[in-house]
This record gives sequence, structure tokens and C-alpha cells, in this order.
Amino acid sequence: MMQSWLEIPSDSDFSLANVPFGICSFPYSSSAPLSATLSPCTPRCCTAIGNHAIDLHLLAEAGLLDDLVMTASGSDESCCGEIINNFHPRIVFSQPTLNEFMSCEKYVWVAVRNRLISLFLDSSSSSSSSSNDYNNYSGVISADNRLQQNLALQSQCMHPLSTALYHLPASIGDYTDFYSSREHATNVGIMFRGRENALQPNWLHLPVGYHGRSSSVFPSLASSATTIVENGCCEGEVTTIAGGNMMSTVRRPCGQIQLDPLDPAKGSIYGPCKLMDFEMEVAFFVGGPTNTDNEQQQDQQGEQEQQQHRGRPLTLSEAQDRIFGYVLMNDWSARDIQKWEYVPLGPFTSKNFATTISTWVVTSMALEPFRCETSAGVQGGGGGGDPTPLEYLKDPNYGSFDVNLSVSIQPSSTSTATQICSSNLKHMYWSSAQQLVHHSVTGCPMNAGDLLASGTISGKEQHNFGSMLELSWRGSREVVLDGGEVRKFLKDGDAVIMKGWCQRDGLGRVGFGQCSGKVLPAIPFPYDSPNKKDESAVKERYTNFKLYGCGMSSCLWTVRIALAAKGIPYEYDTHAPININLDKKAQTSDEHSSTNTMQQQVPTALEFTDGGNVVRITQSLAVIEFLETAFDHRGGRLLPLDPVARAKVKEITEVINSGMTQRLQNSSVLGMIDEERLREVEKL
Repeated sequence: MMQSWLEIPSDSDFSLANVPFGICSFPYSSSAPLSATLSPCTPRCCTAIGNHAIDLHLLAEAGLLDDLVMTASGSDESCCGEIINNFHPRIVFSQPTLNEFMSCEKYVWVAVRNRLISLFLDSSSSSSSSSNDYNNYSGVISADNRLQQNLALQSQCMHPLSTALYHLPASIGDYTDFYSSREHATNVGIMFRGRENALQPNWLHLPVGYHGRSSSVFPSLASSATTIVENGCCEGEVTTIAGGNMMSTVRRPCGQIQLDPLDPAKGSIYGPCKLMDFEMEVAFFVGGPTNTDNEQQQDQQGEQEQQQHRGRPLTLSEAQDRIFGYVLMNDWSARDIQKWEYVPLGPFTSKNFATTISTWVVTSMALEPFRCETSAGVQGGGGGGDPTPLEYLKDPNYGSFDVNLSVSIQPSSTSTATQICSSNLKHMYWSSAQQLVHHSVTGCPMNAGDLLASGTISGKEQHNFGSMLELSWRGSREVVLDGGEVRKFLKDGDAVIMKGWCQRDGLGRVGFGQCSGKVLPAIPFPYDSPNKKDESAVKERYTNFKLYGCGMSSCLWTVRIALAAKGIPYEYDTHAPININLDKKAQTSDEHSSTNTMQQQVPTALEFTDGGNVVRITQSLAVIEFLETAFDHRGGRLLPLDPVARAKVKEITEVINSGMTQRLQNSSVLGMIDEERLREVEKL
């Protein structure tokens, strides 16, 4: 095993055998940035080594990623040893996504990864260590001690994982979810069609899949180094805990549900999903140049040559070099909504509300040492009666990777997570390369950053099932958690934590970190909300909203936007001095003072009734805070949930309100107005 000069815990997911890629920012970091172009809050390309996130942009600026050497990639060894001239690391690694890096050829990925290994490699272990332990393309990697000797650069580019804020690794243009675990497909088929018809006739002939929504793919914001334990955290898009670590959250969806489970003819009702589920999956990002035929045609006048980017089918050998890397995925599912909508075209709204992925992309090179047979062994021709794949899907290197997978549930009532299932990526009948080849068979262009998912990965035994649908066998049995709580499907407040890793003697651990998310309660459809007790209680307390203000006031418009965002009806008081002449101090008149006692302020006031008492709030920031707290269940969010971001917003607002733009809230400005008025009078 290669050793690093940087301390790497033995159980770290991010040994030198891994070197994953991701996108981080460092708003909680105490280090001052060396970069003149990126602030700590700007997302940038990173890798993870041990307990540290490494800023690749700073390594590139320091010249440590220059003069990369091409190594043998696949069967092409003709350019081995040459310097790569068409790669610009300072540009590529300053990007807020990995798309540009992903779009490079595989030999670039290999060269960058090899250089990173060499920069963290201890010189005592490089002379006798073959990089065949790390991928199949590189030969021997020697230590490069430039980073080890540059303590100043280390302090700038190396950040504890706990201080990093994680972002989506790529801008995902398209997302496709497959259904490629035979064990899972068989289980679901038995539940709904019986054992004799468990697999549909086409399932063993092609990788079945459907197109998902890339807009609802979200990053797992938890620290990839440790399991997040939260205590008393508030509801929202993310949950923030000590040290800046965050856990992603997922809102329980609402939709159409079959009224009578036994009789679809009775139609549907609208309501929150009652059968919310996770799906344990592994997904891969497409890389390399788009598979186009690059036809060129002239226009009718023959004056201009235009290039058409039509797609062409990929071969299996090409597909192997187009798989950039893998992430864990939780494809959240609303089973009761799915049951009603999936016939005849498959899942729709039951799947499009949220998909969570882990944030570190483990490269295909890092997984090569863990290649293994699938649980099927072979496809066709094995005497089992399974059909042989068509020629374009025949994979001479058919197999998968020995990736251990686990799912745990942590209820809101405890800080203890219970592992409820374990599986393995080898339980895949259709391989990643076959999925990619079939996706392109019609000439579909596959772009760098496209995301293709495995589908739920289940094994043969009950504890290997990768969803609550299977673990509870459609709700017929209970899953017991530590402490005695039971589940058939997910409850509000449940945190679902997925992990994946590879382990082999003589190699460091190759892990994915974690893919985690917490279930939040559903938000009812606004027009249906009067029937909901929690919202009607709020409405009964705060009623009869009335807004006073000057049409010239930015504060007035701020409050109007906030009221609209929360869907709160209000009345303009037409008898109030709406168009007050501020220069003549009309805001101090008796008429205005009866409504807004905060004299010499921009005249904006929100009036409402609280249990029979009339309440007036006169400062726009105070109004925003009230609306956000009292109507958290309605409409859009007015203030960030993250404490630091929330404080920053208020800080900027206070600065503005102190006199930058609100001239009547600053006594010195008022004095200047009086002096100017006196000068004008003297001229007369």
C-alpha cells in the first residue's frame, strides 16, 4: 500500500487509492485565500485526501498541475510519456462545476489523478510501489515533494472536510434512471404481478430506464467524513449543525393518490404522500467529448459551412472510456403517488420531487482494482435459459465492482442511526457500460455531466433489499429500529444515511462518503390549506392585514413583495397619506403619526389583528422577520436558513437602512436637507 506524508486515518474513505473529485466552497474557513480570482465562498474544483478537501484551483495556480504526462489509456499506448499540451488546469479547475474537466479525454483524468497521487505520496513508498494498485493505466508513480515542502501552500489549499460546503459536482444536463438490478426487479414484479410474471418480457433483453428530472437532483450536504448527528435543528432546506456541517432535507411531496386502493375506478384524491421511500442506487457521470458524427453541410447559398452535432451510437469499448466516475444516489420515491400514475408511461411526479447524490465523484480508475463478477455471473449462454444480449450489448469485460452499500435510518427522536440494509453494486444484471451504450443506440448525444443511475440495488436476502417497499414487503411487515421504533415507510423527521465503500488487502479504502437527507413534513396546496389545522390556527391568530406607506419607499415595496411571496391578502388604506411629500416632512404630520408613531421614518407600517388586538410593525426588516416566523409554512422563504447567510443578509440590510439609501432615516441627511432649504429661502 502506498503511504502518504499527510496523515490519513486507516478507515478514511479518501485514501490515496481513491482521489475523488468534487466541488466545494469554504465560507467557514479561517485561511485567507491565495487566489486573486476566487473568494472562499466561490465553489471550485477539489479532491479529498484523508480528512482534508484539497483546492485544485490553488494547486493549478501554483503550477503543480502543469506538464502532465500522458499514460496508456485502455489499449492506446502510442502517446505514452508525452506531455499533454491541450489541457489548461488553471482554467479548468477554477470552474464552479466539474463539467469542463469531465469533458476531457480519459487520458487527462488519469494524468491529473496520477499527479495528485504523486503530490501526496511519501517518497519512501514510491520507488517500489506500482500504481497498478490504483488503476490499470499508469505504470509506476513517483513522489513529487513540491507540495510537501511548501507549508504556505498547504495552509491555503488544504481544508478540513468539516469546514467545506458541498455543491453539485456538475451541471447535470440530463438524468436517466435505469432498473438494472435483477433481484430488485424480481421482488417488485412478484409483489405486483406474481412470481410467474415477475420480470417483464423485455427486461432480460435491454437495460430498462426512464428519463428523470435533473432540476431536482440535490447534493448531500453532510460532511463526507462523518455521520451527521443533529440535535434540535430547525426545519428547512438544509439542517445546520455545529462546525458548519449540513444535512440535506427533502420535503414530503403531495399529489394524486388512488382513492380506493382496491378499485382505481373510484378515482383519486389530493394529499400528502403516505408511503415515502428511499431507493439505494449508484449513479455515474458521463465524461469525454459528446458522441457526435460531426457532419458538415453547406447552406443553400453555399456561403457558410455549418456543423451539425448529430449523435451516433457508442460502442462498448468507447463507453468504458466515457464513464468519468460514480456517486451514491437516493432516488426518493412516493409509492402511493407512483401506484396511481405509473400506468401506462411509468413514474412521473412520484419521482421528480427529489434525488440526492453524494458529492465526491469516485473515478472509474479508482474502482478498477475492485472489478468483480456480477451476481448473475454471465448473460445468456450459461444454461439458465436467459437470452444472449444482442451484438451491440455483448460486453467482453462484463462485470461490476465490489462496492459495499448500506442504508441507515435515524429518527428525529434519537441521535442513533440504525442500519436497516446492506447490498453491493455487484447485484447488477446490466453494467454501466451497457446502460450507456443502449442509451446512445438511437444516436442520442451523451454530454459530459449527464447522470445515469443504476436503479435500486437489491440482493437475494431480505437484509439486502434496497428500499422500504421491499424491506416491508409492500407494508406487510415491520422494520425494527434500535430503541424499538418500527417503520414500514419513512416518517417525517427520519434521516436516511447511505454509505458505500470498497476494501481489499494491500489497498487503501475507496469510499464515497455518505449520501444523506432528512424528511420534512409536506406543505399542503395553498388553496387546500384552510382544511389543515396547523395553518388555520395561524390564520385565526393573525388577520385583517393592512399596509400603509409611501409609494416612493423601497421599504414599502419590500414588504409588498414579502406579503405576495407568502400569499397573504392585505388592504391598502386609501385614507392614509400614501403619497407623502417627504421633503416637506409630511411624515411628521398628526395624520401620519396616528398610524406610524415612529416619526421621521420612511412611512411604511403593517397593521394586523392578533387575537382582537391591533398590532403595527413599522420597520421593513422587522416585518420580514415576523412574516418568515409566523408564516413559515406558506409560500417561499424570505430569509436564508443558514445562520451565517441569514446574519449577512440582515447586516447588509441594516447598513442600507442606516442611511445609504433611506435618506430620512439619517439625522445628518435631514440636517443637510434643512440647510439646503434655508439657502433656497435666502436666495428668494
